[in-house]
Amino acid sequence: MGRSSLIDLSQSRWRAAESEARNELWFLHGYASNEDDLFGLARLIPSDWNVRSLQAPRPLPTGGFAWYDLHFDAHGVRHVDPEQVWSSLDSLAKLLEQNPIKPVILGFSQGGILANALAATHPELIQGCAAVASYFPNDWFDSALDWKAQTDLPHLAVVGDEDGVIPPTMSVPSYEMANARGAGIEVQRFRMGHGIAPDSWQAIARWLSNF
Repeated sequence: MGRSSLIDLSQSRWRAAESEARNELWFLHGYASNEDDLFGLARLIPSDWNVRSLQAPRPLPTGGFAWYDLHFDAHGVRHVDPEQVWSSLDSLAKLLEQNPIKPVILGFSQGGILANALAATHPELIQGCAAVASYFPNDWFDSALDWKAQTDLPHLAVVGDEDGVIPPTMSVPSYEMANARGAGIEVQRFRMGHGIAPDSWQAIARWLSNF
């Protein structure tokens, strides 16, 4: 599919603000999940915010959707298809350019990795970025993506110290490297696995209250 892949807004979940929207939050789900996964958190978002939960564009044969496919070689090393990454980033940026309200992006796992990349390539299109149980894909910027990160963009990374999927030994150094390159990512660590624990959500809610 390459760059022809598109994110279909008709497949997203949407909750409109009860009155005039003061702000807007977009969820990006993780690998092999769907638009329903994070939408349950919408009830915890203030009623004067719009909330949209997007569905990734690539259906998986095992069920669910992905922002880009994952492949593992014989040594267990994970590989991604760069064209699929750029396609999802381009499609997301196009939607943001057309949106009347500049939203805050919150991504989980693979959705958080994409959100991190979006924040460093198109910071002008969002108010802030939160990535949960994710890492910063520094290698994407080594050859293909233009680095445009802004230290004044609110950017939160929530890390689980017991995450067995994306362990802190992988995520924390990736954020340190991104900050050394000029990003302004605030890293908060919690005793949790690959998920969103209550205390980590409280931290996210406090962060969101600044918008």
